[in-house]
Amino acid sequence: MGRNLSYIPSSIPSSIETLDFSFNGLKHLKKTVFPVFYFLRVFDLSRCHIKLVLVDVGLSSLMLQMNDLTKLQELRVGTNIIQSMSLPPFMSTFKDFSLLDLHANNISIIKTDHTAVLREIGRNMTLYMVLISKDIDFLDGLCFIYFQEVHYYIMEKPIETISVFCCMINATNVALIGGLIDEMDTLPGKQLSHLHTLEKMEHKICAPIWADAFIDMPKLQYLDLSSNQIRLKQCCTSLFGTPQISYLNLSSNAEIGLDLRGLEGLDSLEILDFHHTTVVCVGYLSVLSNLKYLRYLYVSYSCTTFTNIFSFYGLKNLNVLKIAGNNFQGDVARYLFNNLTSRGLRLLNLRGNHLMTINFLAYPDLKQLTSLYVDKNSITSIPLHVLQSLPTNLSEFDLSSNPIDCSCSQTDFIWWIIQNQNVLKQPENIFCKTTDFRTTDFDIDSCVHKKRLTIVLSVCFVTVVVVLSFLVYRFQGYRSPGQQECSYDAFVIFSSYDEVWVMNELMENLENSVPPIQLCLHMRDFQAGKSIASNIIDEGIMGSRKIIVVVSQHFIDSAWCRFEFELAQSRFMMERSANIIIIILEDVEERKTKKVFGLHKHLKKNTYLKWSRDPLSNMGFWICLRKAIIATNQ
Repeated sequence: MGRNLSYIPSSIPSSIETLDFSFNGLKHLKKTVFPVFYFLRVFDLSRCHIKLVLVDVGLSSLMLQMNDLTKLQELRVGTNIIQSMSLPPFMSTFKDFSLLDLHANNISIIKTDHTAVLREIGRNMTLYMVLISKDIDFLDGLCFIYFQEVHYYIMEKPIETISVFCCMINATNVALIGGLIDEMDTLPGKQLSHLHTLEKMEHKICAPIWADAFIDMPKLQYLDLSSNQIRLKQCCTSLFGTPQISYLNLSSNAEIGLDLRGLEGLDSLEILDFHHTTVVCVGYLSVLSNLKYLRYLYVSYSCTTFTNIFSFYGLKNLNVLKIAGNNFQGDVARYLFNNLTSRGLRLLNLRGNHLMTINFLAYPDLKQLTSLYVDKNSITSIPLHVLQSLPTNLSEFDLSSNPIDCSCSQTDFIWWIIQNQNVLKQPENIFCKTTDFRTTDFDIDSCVHKKRLTIVLSVCFVTVVVVLSFLVYRFQGYRSPGQQECSYDAFVIFSSYDEVWVMNELMENLENSVPPIQLCLHMRDFQAGKSIASNIIDEGIMGSRKIIVVVSQHFIDSAWCRFEFELAQSRFMMERSANIIIIILEDVEERKTKKVFGLHKHLKKNTYLKWSRDPLSNMGFWICLRKAIIATNQ
């Protein structure tokens, strides 16, 4: 091809299968220019400016001198000025010939003798052509051909009823694509009803449809009625007697009304498409409950407001659910998917539904999701527990075009976005609601520093308050430790997880001993109605002579324990005495003790007690502990 040839080379082997001379300067072909090609399957002479050219060369007839091309499979002569589809008689012997493309020619009528060669071939053929006639009998020649698949495009509105489909009673695939038409009775209307062989039907000619256009078609499996002007108050009684339908497309129409019995008889449906069609009732009635084999449901942009939490109940095999561009009344979305009986849902499209939360993602019914689209909603944040409950197989998550709250209160959510950009679709389009910068550019470190600064300032403030309170207390009415009047001998700082040991061991051995030692325990001695911080200071630290600190892993992890220990240090920071008694209840790694301000340093400089389960060791433990509590400061 494209070698500027002006002749056909004589050295072409007879075993050739593909012959391409397109885009050369060939002017004509003689009858004997080719040898006999027994195995030729592809022959292309496009744009060679000769009469045997496949496309766009001004060819006016199919009577071509190609007797020796007996293995020819396809003849494409579109975009010419051919007026008749009559083929040369010798082509009836072409046993592999299976496709004739006559599109964009001037054929206006097909008579019986025009299709004589096609009838002699007598095998499955693919025929493409565009007919421009408005005559009532212009397709009579097709009535004697067995058609398995028919594609019909109406260029102009017919003057009278076209009855071509009554000739095609054995067709299994019919497509009516585009064009102009007023009445469904013209094409195909009732002509298609009762076609027992029809398996696939496409109807896209922007025409209203008769209610009984598709009844009694027991083999019909695929029905595409999209992009018409369909307006049905009750769907889909016009499909009575079509039990095998597995694909039904009613998208891009005017309005479809459904009721509780509207989809009865369509139990085999696997794919149902209503997108960009106003669908009545699907949001507040369980009209889909009998579709137990439905795998794909598309009701996006259908002007639907979901008010019934059981709208999708009964869809046990649903894999794909697309409901973008609709609305949810109240918090119905919170329960809607929990009542979806399918546990195999793989794709969920909730684009543009004004959603503010997606907490329903934590439901077990959605654990199989791999694709989730919640873009173009009103989501500002997602709680950490929901993020931690997201389906483990989720590989595509579209969160773009939502007003994300980029504040320090949402650091967990923003950090999740930054860490999961491989899962997020269009992460570059996830923006903060109050600024123009991307969520992934948010400075989380600044929030960490602010948080640390807040904690430090809080501790400093409390420390100052405690110290000042202590100084006032000391200089206004403080007496020596031997004379000091305190409500308790010791305030016990411990984690609630260690309460059993405190009650059964510490309290039992100290308060029931002789002399009894009075302990201050927060769950027993703090005043009701008083703030916890005030109780810690007044009853615990200021109201006790000594402080007992029960150190365990739970103590290290407790924010309240750390707070109490820091306050205790603040009180006794100016006293060089053993007023803080440390009990090591269980071994804790040295590096972890550094989490509690001052604890690691205190253990390095002061003697502490260590609890043991050995009874003999315990005897010495209690003696030392009582002595430390009773001892007065020097």
